[in-house]
Amino acid sequence: MTTIFTVSIDSIEGPTLRGKVHIVNPDVPYVPEESVFPLSLLAEVWAFLADGYLRDEDDEERGGDRYPFTEEQGTDIATGMRLKGELAKVFDLVLGRKVRVTADGYLLADDGVTVLKPRRKAEDVHVLDGGSGFDGVSRYVTTHGDEEEFERLAGEIVTAYEAGPYRNVPLRSEVAALADPGTPWDPAEADGPADLDELGVWRILRDRSFSGLPYSEIVVTVADAGYLEHLVAGMRWASTMTGEVCWART
Repeated sequence: MTTIFTVSIDSIEGPTLRGKVHIVNPDVPYVPEESVFPLSLLAEVWAFLADGYLRDEDDEERGGDRYPFTEEQGTDIATGMRLKGELAKVFDLVLGRKVRVTADGYLLADDGVTVLKPRRKAEDVHVLDGGSGFDGVSRYVTTHGDEEEFERLAGEIVTAYEAGPYRNVPLRSEVAALADPGTPWDPAEADGPADLDELGVWRILRDRSFSGLPYSEIVVTVADAGYLEHLVAGMRWASTMTGEVCWART
């Protein structure tokens, strides 16, 4: 999936996290302000850690992933969390989940072998998104996410969320100078941050290092500090989340 944001954690204090969301994709030139967004981030990074995908890439120029522990330690932390089941549920609500099936579509147990009884086809039980595959255990199909339940859980879990003003945004005068180098900026015209959805802004940003990209500082408080047990100050990851329900994993 395509990277939308780069998320970094600055501090964890009880049930509150502080961090930054860097805007790295012109297709989504804003930080979502709804509570479903930070909840999707918590579930996403939990899944990365549980699967051993988050590691220290030591690439500050491009803002690579950063994690102060080994992949094995990260997996142990994620799978040992008190509320891991809740975050796994959220992850499936956003991206859908794998459902194991026989070659003719009947539901299997998690072992990928035992046919569930009563025998039922996946399409008769789940809302499927059309994805399918084989993961080394069994054939599977994928479900669609559940927006209504996702929003309900976000309302329960995220008790406060604030995204601050954007930093590092090119000025309108910079965008104008790039578009028309021969025309000086009129000093009588008010200058200020350009709109991030302007094409000229991204022509400027493509030459900047990660530290010079636009970002917003976020503050998130959750109902139980257990939802943050997998986070640590200094970690950073490339996120595919926008707070919207996506098509399931394939």
